[in-house]
Amino acid sequence: MSELKRKLNNILKSEEQEGTPSDVYLKFARMNIRDFIKNVVLPSYHELKTELEEHGKDVVIDVDEPNMNYASIIVYTPSQTNPDEEVEEFCFRIRGKTYQKMQFAFPQHAEEDQPRVQRAEIVLRTGTLKEYDIEELTKKEIIDRFLGEYEKWIKY
Repeated sequence: MSELKRKLNNILKSEEQEGTPSDVYLKFARMNIRDFIKNVVLPSYHELKTELEEHGKDVVIDVDEPNMNYASIIVYTPSQTNPDEEVEEFCFRIRGKTYQKMQFAFPQHAEEDQPRVQRAEIVLRTGTLKEYDIEELTKKEIIDRFLGEYEKWIKY
């Protein structure tokens, strides 16, 4: 097979695999959420973990590894009944969401060729706290939100 035929064949096969505009937008949105979790959320969690461990806390960072749809930072404390055991003290999760505008209320009106909205939800064990555009949520904002909610939890 000539070089021209091989390259053209590869181009046309990749175009067929992409699918509808909706599929392409979904794939792009999921990729953006993975990048956001990897490049913004996890570095902020690692910074928080380092500081919390300096104060004697045990901290675990949990990541939805294959998909990178969410990441959690969980703080543990010694159990009051058994000092050799630890219990979860606080859990802070950021979960990525992607959807088309108008799809929830009116799925029949969702336009296939519209880009998807990419959001990040901050979730505590008590429920969803707030939703952000992934472009608006910075490392500093994540750290500030965590500290604010952790302080409320500790002082409660």
